[in-house]
Amino acid sequence: MVAVFILKAGWGAAKDTINPLLGASPDPELVHAIREVVLSHPQVVGMHDLIIHDYGPGRRLCSFHAEVPQDADILEAHDAIDHIEREIQQKFGIETTAHMDPIATDDESVNRLREQVAALARAVEPEMTIHDFRVTKGPQHTNLIFDVVVPHRCRLRDEELCERLSGAVRALDERYFAVIQVDRAYVETR
Repeated sequence: MVAVFILKAGWGAAKDTINPLLGASPDPELVHAIREVVLSHPQVVGMHDLIIHDYGPGRRLCSFHAEVPQDADILEAHDAIDHIEREIQQKFGIETTAHMDPIATDDESVNRLREQVAALARAVEPEMTIHDFRVTKGPQHTNLIFDVVVPHRCRLRDEELCERLSGAVRALDERYFAVIQVDRAYVETR
């Protein structure tokens, strides 16, 4: 009986130590707070691919992609990103690296297509989102290129998701071809 108790206590201690090293999900409140910091800066119009690594006390790392308007002043946008990295370090003690993604914000046809494709993605999986959306027009067809972020609980295979979403995009206009990169969500949002 004592041996069982010792084994159980040992297992609990080992599990508490190993889980962060093996990749436990970050606290959704922390994810939300980081998103609030990033999106509070007017130079940033969106963010995606947030990853938070926790290697124990004082050893947390964070990375994400910050979306900025494609016509933004590069030095101002870079300065804003640097400020965000420092702010996250100061507020949460997390060393941060941000990647800057320029996106089209002033092209109404691209914005309209982005919203339509985002709605199609939500029809396939309600919590699915898209980012890095761009349009490449050709003489015979138009490529709609984007990443789709799939929540962990979604049980559809990547191929099935792409097939469904490509079909829905094609139904908008037979000249549209979806070029999709599937990302599985790194963090769960609330």
